[in-house]
Amino acid sequence: MLFKGVFVLIFAEIILLIAALSVDSLAASISYGLAKIKIGFCQSILISLICSGFLFVSVALSGAIGGLMPEEITKAGSFIILFTIGAIKFFQKIKNEQPERLSVMKTVLFAVSMSLDGLAAGFGAGLTAEDNVLYVGIAACIITFAAVFFGNAVGLRIGKNAPGFIQKIGGIAIIIVAVCKLI
Repeated sequence: MLFKGVFVLIFAEIILLIAALSVDSLAASISYGLAKIKIGFCQSILISLICSGFLFVSVALSGAIGGLMPEEITKAGSFIILFTIGAIKFFQKIKNEQPERLSVMKTVLFAVSMSLDGLAAGFGAGLTAEDNVLYVGIAACIITFAAVFFGNAVGLRIGKNAPGFIQKIGGIAIIIVAVCKLI
């Protein structure tokens, strides 16, 4: 009975960690939708695999490597990538046509910027989760996919009939997510 209780506690910790890391992905995906950038099903899977891969690797290697990756580096990297994307979207000419599709390169950049927090958090959480690495990887993949795919759908739906300046708000929202990465 004690073993079952410990397993439930560790599993709850894993889910909470992944949910906390996915909030950024959810916010950024909604912002992308508001900026009329569509993140498709396959792109959501790619983002999910990259994000969960970063977390998976950092949890798996946490015992061996420890906290080698300074948190400041991961925060700065996320900030730079997201701020650049947000600034580009903010200064881009307002479009009224169909949402643009996220290119493969931008998909990978988005995933990496969302993954850098997971890299640092995975090292910290790895001490308690390293025996459950497979569960971390599977749960991270599912939760991140849902956050990205459905968050983007919500942003696109809100922005669909909204005035053109909503695209500017999407760019500002991406910049806000970038600034939050520094906090």
